[in-house]
Amino acid sequence: MVKEISAQPSPELQRDAHEAFIASGLVDDIANPTGLSPKPYRFAEGEYICRHGDVADCLWIIVTGSIAVMEDERTLFIRHRNEVVGEQHLLGNGYQRLYNLVACESVVEVLVVTKSAIENHNEKDVIWRNIARITSLKLRNASRKISSLSRQLADDTRILHAYTNEYALSRRLQSGGGRLTDYKVDRAIVWFSDVVDFSQHTLKLAPTRSADIVQRFFNAQSVPIVNRGGHIDKFIGDGLMAFWVLPENKDLDKQCEGALLAAEEAVAAVGEIRIGRTKLHLRIGLHVGLVLSGDFGSTTRHQFTLIGPEVNKAARLEEIQQEDIIDGRQEIGDIRLSDEFRQTLSGDMQKRYFRRSLAQAKNIGEVVLYS
Repeated sequence: MVKEISAQPSPELQRDAHEAFIASGLVDDIANPTGLSPKPYRFAEGEYICRHGDVADCLWIIVTGSIAVMEDERTLFIRHRNEVVGEQHLLGNGYQRLYNLVACESVVEVLVVTKSAIENHNEKDVIWRNIARITSLKLRNASRKISSLSRQLADDTRILHAYTNEYALSRRLQSGGGRLTDYKVDRAIVWFSDVVDFSQHTLKLAPTRSADIVQRFFNAQSVPIVNRGGHIDKFIGDGLMAFWVLPENKDLDKQCEGALLAAEEAVAAVGEIRIGRTKLHLRIGLHVGLVLSGDFGSTTRHQFTLIGPEVNKAARLEEIQQEDIIDGRQEIGDIRLSDEFRQTLSGDMQKRYFRRSLAQAKNIGEVVLYS
């Protein structure tokens, strides 16, 4: 319960109240500050000093404890000892409180200065000037805080985009920050790629040299993928997973053709990277089918990704070796297309990928591929 402090407060409280009154800045340059007749009040934690919509007829000077300035359930600022609160809404007749002020320590003691006491004071112009200065300082500090938060938000946004693809980010924003993304079944193109035998080089090269080459061959793949409308799902060692979500009523052949052109550009670009005289060699598997997408993981860490048998099939296409071929063409190209993917392509594109092979793929059995 809110209580006015007794007429004979303790010497300690009298001293603290006087210090807060002077330190607040409200009575700077005032010859007779006691003419404002501030009254001491005490609040318990969680009690409202004022509520949104209340008439603004006073201000408060915090003597002990702290006060939260709140909009609904959101805390905007915390005001501390010797600070003035509630002054901004006094600057017009009939103004109402826009925010809730809530005691946020076990005991909060304040001095209440009424608007009528200010208006009846013989130095009211100086007091109003002081109130304007206090308000100006708060606004300046708030502007600095907003500027700092804006810079932090820009940095966080850059980090978020570096670790999350655009599709995953849009799904997360749709779900809201406090929840995992909803799960959806989508038709998607799935890409798996791997730089063949790169691992044997990693321990032979200087770490910075290895890191530079990894950066180069991932850039060589990421640029054509993004330029052709795809999304990077994850980097897996020296491998990469990407996907294209296929909206309904869109030309499937054009989407698949774009992914295939990205694959051709990536194979050519990675082939330009050499370790000594050895060219790097990129393998890619492309498949299209229904996948489940959403946030997967543990209660403490999760990641947006695609899962399902069609994702596994794309991964197995990339991994197939010549010894896995059980029928058809023995020579396997760098880009391996599933039968389902190839069927979406135009006749001219199908003619380019004419090598048909039947392979025994790990965990999924026989699979037809074209290269």
